[in-house]
Amino acid sequence: MQYIDSLLRIDIFDLDNIQNLRAIQTVFELLRNRVGSSISYSSIAQDVGVAPNTVKKYINLFEVLFIIFKVTPYAKNIARSLAKEPKIYFFDNGLVQGDNGAKFENLAALCLLKHAYAKTDYLGEQWKLQYLKTKDGKETDFALIQDNKVVQIIEAKLSDPNPSKGLVWFQEKYGFPACQIVKELRLEHKVKTIEIKKAISFFQELFL
Repeated sequence: MQYIDSLLRIDIFDLDNIQNLRAIQTVFELLRNRVGSSISYSSIAQDVGVAPNTVKKYINLFEVLFIIFKVTPYAKNIARSLAKEPKIYFFDNGLVQGDNGAKFENLAALCLLKHAYAKTDYLGEQWKLQYLKTKDGKETDFALIQDNKVVQIIEAKLSDPNPSKGLVWFQEKYGFPACQIVKELRLEHKVKTIEIKKAISFFQELFL
């Protein structure tokens, strides 16, 4: 908690003139408990008792300080993608609250983000980490995007070897290469065209 208090009291207050320490601490704690879920600024604002734009300002500050990073939903129209609700992950996996599944998903997000950055920086290719979500709630955890096209869709699971419904739906409808990475998996295999891989094997193949 001393580390978190230092982040909020020193780094953020030195960066911007923010007076409501309790509000920004509450937003921070809510984000720690909502890793992997899409974030509604309005919903958080109601919980904290501040304006949605204030919540957005706090989250943007966390991002500027490399405390968190956003994963936005993919859309060919970039403006539409930015307008939709992002998911929030932490650069420090130790800041994640919740079960081991949330912590593993955060770790997967961090590795995939580094992979996308490395591809962009070292190979000069345009890569991004996003996720897929339909209006009726079908979703995949992650999507690797190259030149605004989906290269691979990915689901991160702690121990479930059965591909998620969202992963199956997007793969069957659009033919995207799909992989479910599982931390605790005995044998790697395929379910139709979907790869079920050990997380460690998948991470070792990334461009980090």
